[in-house]
Parts: sequence; C-alpha cells; structure tokens
Amino acid sequence: AMATRGGYVKRTAVNAFENIHSKGIRAIRLEDDDALADVELTDGEMDIIIGTRQGMTIRFDENEARGMGRTARGVNGIRLTDNDRVAGLVATHGGDGRDLLTVTRNGYGKRTPLTKYRRQSRYGKGVIDIKTDERNGEVVATNAVSSEDGLVIMSEQGQIMRTSVAEVSEFGRNTKGVVVMRLDDDQVASVDV
Repeated sequence: AMATRGGYVKRTAVNAFENIHSKGIRAIRLEDDDALADVELTDGEMDIIIGTRQGMTIRFDENEARGMGRTARGVNGIRLTDNDRVAGLVATHGGDGRDLLTVTRNGYGKRTPLTKYRRQSRYGKGVIDIKTDERNGEVVATNAVSSEDGLVIMSEQGQIMRTSVAEVSEFGRNTKGVVVMRLDDDQVASVDV
C-alpha cells in the first residue's frame, strides 16, 4: 500500500516488483505536484490509516482501494483541506494493541491507541489526531508503535536523539502532546522506529 502527499492511496501486489531492472521500475504514477509519502506492507485484510501534516487522520478498510498495476496513480484516500499534505501511512488489524505515534515539526508528539481511530469510508476528511498550532507545528511522522519499541528522531540541522517509545506519553485524539525532542532554532526532519 502506498500513499502520496496529495492524498492518493494505491495497492499493488508484491509480486509485481519481482523483476526489478538495474535502472529500477515504476511503482506508481505521480502528478507533477505530488510525491510518494509512505509505503506499508499489507496482507489484504488490514485497515489503512493516513495521517496528514495538519493533524487529520482517516482509517478505512484497505479493500476500499482495489489492487492496481504498477503504473496506476491510485485512488483518493483522504480529502485534504487547502495546503494540507499526507505525512504518513500505517497498516493495522482490528485487534492491534499498538499505538499511533504522531510527531510534529517543533518536537512535540503523543501516542494514542490505534483502537481510538474508528473505521470510516475512504476519501473522507477524517478526524483530528493532534492539534497543529504555532506551538506544535505540522506533523512530520505517523507510525504504529508498541511500548517496547525504540525511536530515533533527527532534526534538520543534524541533531539526533534516541529514546524509548514508552517515554512518549499516551493521550487521546485531538490533543497537543508533549515534548519528545527539545529544539533550539531547529525542526524535526524525520522519525524512525
């Protein structure tokens, strides 16, 4: 399953990528102003959660986005408001006990149980996941995590921090979160689990 910054989602069978040439092969067709945001491996019976930079999140059955060939663009996954873009994609099962980790540009973040995000129909506006005000900034990353996982967070100026997911507080949806990385005149560039 692939998600683009412009809100498109596409599913392609893994075996379509078995014979990759030395120059690579096309995995998705993108519009001029779009880019690939995230990719997750799914099993055909999962839910897809898409998180946006302005803090919105939508969860829907992956089968609402039918399987397509490598050169297809995909279908609309989330209805984006003006200037919003997709920040990340998560694949999950109904009884998944993990949390959705959301980290913002200014170093704030939170964990929320995946069960708090109800299933909706594809291409809706979604629900508020985190408030993206002046304090928090836009969302940089969304990931599915368990409390045993570790996090590596890197800033745009090259500062790197490693911490445990358990150190990030658990909150409900539609909250601001807490400091996960202290920054001075810098911003979060990426987060890896």
